[in-house]
Amino acid sequence: MNYEKLFGLILDLGRDLIRCGGETHRVEDTLYRLAAGYNYRDCSIWVVPSLIQATFTDPDGVVRTQIRHVKGSGVDFNALDRLNAVSRWACAEQPAAEELASKLEEIRTAKPPRLIISCLSEVLGGWGFALFFGCNVWDSVIAALASLLVFLLVRAFSRKEGNPLILNFAVSFVTEVFILCVCHFGPGNHMETITVSVVMLLISGLGAFNGLRDLVHLDTLSGLINLAASFTGAIGIALGMAFPMLIFRDWGGAVVSTLEPQSIIQIVAAAFACVGFSILFGVRGWKIIFCALGAALTWGVYLMVYHLYPSVFAATLSAAAFSGLYGQIIARIKKSPATIFSTICILPLLPGSSLYYAMYGVVTRDADLSYTKGIGLGMVCFGIVLGFMCVEVVNRFLWRRPR
Repeated sequence: MNYEKLFGLILDLGRDLIRCGGETHRVEDTLYRLAAGYNYRDCSIWVVPSLIQATFTDPDGVVRTQIRHVKGSGVDFNALDRLNAVSRWACAEQPAAEELASKLEEIRTAKPPRLIISCLSEVLGGWGFALFFGCNVWDSVIAALASLLVFLLVRAFSRKEGNPLILNFAVSFVTEVFILCVCHFGPGNHMETITVSVVMLLISGLGAFNGLRDLVHLDTLSGLINLAASFTGAIGIALGMAFPMLIFRDWGGAVVSTLEPQSIIQIVAAAFACVGFSILFGVRGWKIIFCALGAALTWGVYLMVYHLYPSVFAATLSAAAFSGLYGQIIARIKKSPATIFSTICILPLLPGSSLYYAMYGVVTRDADLSYTKGIGLGMVCFGIVLGFMCVEVVNRFLWRRPR
C-alpha cells in the first residue's frame, strides 16, 4: 500500500468537499474516518474554509504532514453527494490509492450542467420568490427578467472578481437600475417587492447555514469565517441596491411592502423557488422533489406556528428545527449529506427582506426602519440558530452511533 500517495488523496478528497459546499465538521469527520479505515494512527486534522492541515502516522510508523490550500469554493451538491459516497466506499473497502484516485478524478472531470439549465433554474428561483412575496403577474415577469440578468452578471463578473462585497455590489447595482427603469417606464407596480425577490438569489444561504452549523459544532473559527463572508456579501447586496434608489429617488423608494399573499400561494411558490435552487446547486433526480417538499413543509410549519402564536422568533425556531430534522431523516433514507436538504429547505426562512430594509435604513438614515427591521433580522437569525441546535442535540444523543 502506497501510504504517502494515499495520505495525499485523503486530503484531496477533503479539499474537494470544501470546494463543493461541505461544512467544516463534515470534512473533519470524513478525514478522520478515512484515516481510521486505512489504519493511520495519531491523526491530527485542522480544517478551515481555506486550509486543511493534517499529520498522520502510517502503519509503517512514518509520520507524515501535508497541507492543502483551498482556493475558492462554490455550491455543487451533486459532487458533494458523490464525494460522500466515495468516502463511505473507501472506509468500507479500503481500495488501493490508484483506485481511489480514479474515483476522485472521475468526479472532478464530470460535465457541468448545461448553461441553459442553470439559467432557467435561476429564473425559476427568482420567479418563485416573486410569487412568494406577493408580486402580481407583471411584477413576477420583471423579477424573472431581473433574475436572468443576475445570472448573466454573476457569470461575467465572477471570472474577474472573487470578493463577495465587490461582486455583490456590482451585480446588485446594475440589477437595481434595471428594476427601477422597468418599473418607472414600464408595467412594474411594486419595485420594493421585486427587489426583495432578487435579493433572495444573491444572499449566501449556504455560507450562513454552514457558519451556524460550524458554531454549533464548536468549530468557532470556521463558523466566524463563513458568517463573516455571508455578512460581507449581504452588505454588498444592500448597498448595491440602495444607491440606485438614492440616485433615482424620484423614480421610487424603499417603501415597505404591505402585500400579503395567501398562505397556500406562499407554500407552493416556496416549493417552485426551491426547485430552481436545487437544480442550480446541482441536486439530481428525486432529491429535487425531496428538497422542494421540505421547503414547502418548512414554510407551512412557520405559518402554522405563527397563526397559533404570533411570534416571528417562535415560528422561525419551529420551522428551522423542522427543516434540520427533515434534512437528517431524508439524508439517512437517501444516504446523502443532510446539508443538501437542510440548506434548500431553510431558504424560505432566510431574512432577505429584513436584511435589505435594515441596511437601506442605515444608508438613508431612517432610524425607525433600520431599528424595526434590524430587530426582526436578529430574531430570525437567533431562531434559526436555536432550531439547528435542537436538531443537533437530537442527532448527537439519540441518532448518532458512538465511534
